[in-house]
Amino acid sequence: MDDLFDCIVGAQLDSVTFVQDYVQLHFDGPRLDAYTWPAVEIGDVCYRWGEQDYRNQLCERIASIVARASVIEGEVIRVEFSDGAVITISLRAEDYCCAEAAMFSVNDGTSRWNVW
Repeated sequence: MDDLFDCIVGAQLDSVTFVQDYVQLHFDGPRLDAYTWPAVEIGDVCYRWGEQDYRNQLCERIASIVARASVIEGEVIRVEFSDGAVITISLRAEDYCCAEAAMFSVNDGTSRWNVW
């Protein structure tokens, strides 16, 4: 599954789009839709949806380069940036806000995608 994310390693997070009740993370083409609100980890501090400065910290990742991206099925999607910040999306059933937690899509002519 991790090879699905290979296409964003070395890419930058080029935009963050808030869409009513979810967020889209765009990586120079590929897109990660988070229906379960992602957390932003910077050092020992974790910012979560609804907390002060959450949106700012998420948007401050724009232009950051992805160092690693992975998924642990049933646990978490992790996007690690070269500056040490990490965006995580929980895949634990108890954290789901709707039928899906996230969807990753690549539109490079192959139309690859995955839903968790």
